[in-house]
Amino acid sequence: MPPDRLNAVRARPWTLILVVGFALFMDYLIYGAAMPLMEHAPGSSAGEQHLGLLATAYAVGVLGATPLFGWLCERNGCRGPMIEGVLLAGLATVLFVVAPDFPVVLLARLGQGMASAAVWIAGLALIAEHYSGRRVEMMGYALMGSTGGAVLGPLLGGWLYEASGYTLPFLVLLVLIAIAAVLCILLLRDSQASASKSPGLLTILSDRSVAVPAVAVALAAAGWGVLEPLLPVHLARLGETDAADIGLLFAAATIVYGASAPFVSWLTERISVRWTIVLGMLGMAATLPLICVSDAFGFILVALCLVGVSFALLLNPTAAELGNAVERRGLVCYAAVYSVYNIAYCVGMLGTASVAASIAAHLGFFHTLLLVSFLLLLCVPAMVLATRPAREAVA
Repeated sequence: MPPDRLNAVRARPWTLILVVGFALFMDYLIYGAAMPLMEHAPGSSAGEQHLGLLATAYAVGVLGATPLFGWLCERNGCRGPMIEGVLLAGLATVLFVVAPDFPVVLLARLGQGMASAAVWIAGLALIAEHYSGRRVEMMGYALMGSTGGAVLGPLLGGWLYEASGYTLPFLVLLVLIAIAAVLCILLLRDSQASASKSPGLLTILSDRSVAVPAVAVALAAAGWGVLEPLLPVHLARLGETDAADIGLLFAAATIVYGASAPFVSWLTERISVRWTIVLGMLGMAATLPLICVSDAFGFILVALCLVGVSFALLLNPTAAELGNAVERRGLVCYAAVYSVYNIAYCVGMLGTASVAASIAAHLGFFHTLLLVSFLLLLCVPAMVLATRPAREAVA
């Protein structure tokens, strides 16, 4: 493609959203596709100890690499770390294919987590940097990619494993990663490095306008994270749905989530980010238990879509508000603040997924959803008080 035409494509408003959205889609697709394959990995006993180590390795990779890639983005701009994250995901996937034993699989899972940290920090920082007026809406469209990847990943991994064994899913993922790498290299615009020294993570977290949205991000991740490992098991026990039906349910919820982005953006302009976040918490608390009210496929579909709307109300404004908080301080350290986002989402999603599985084994799916709803409701008063404007708090 001629340079002039390539620059014209890069400058189009939707190019950045599509590239970042696809990268986030790939990140969660890889994560989800690997989940059902870990018990078949070389050297894995499929026992709780090995599977627990693999989950821990991923989390360590994310949390350990987050400060590094945040620093790199602030120092050199976000385009380079974004490309590096996609390439690192490819390297980790190659390790899964060639791994002769469990330690190499563990290393691959660690690299997968590090790649995720790079893609998320750089991707969200790029959106925050290039979109200010429609930040809530654009964040929603990009995050739709991650939700879709999380939904389709386990299904893709399971289907391809049943079709041809352990290696095929990772080979397909490598093809998709190559596409993501080409898109990032060709279409991402250069991002300017921060001219001033960025405050550290502890300094940023001490700012209430950052800490409160970060907590809301963790709550949103927890609300959705409880469904990903438990709902397919619940539907399988009902005996009336197969893998295609489960995929349809999550795909529909993902589409509804993405389609909600303009509405969520409009609502934040009418009732403020604060009350949109609170509405999302209340909505998620109310809609999660609805999934178990009826065994009818149509009812579960509607209930899951309502959860998707609540998820958008809670997550989209918080993701955008972190960028707004940086600008209110007169800074441009988007990568640093989205490092906080990365940590919060990782803690909320991975922590809930592991704990919920243990709780559900004793309480059942419905009571687990009720427990998560109750915890969300408990957090509503604290969120209302914590997000009060300074003048209102003084009054």
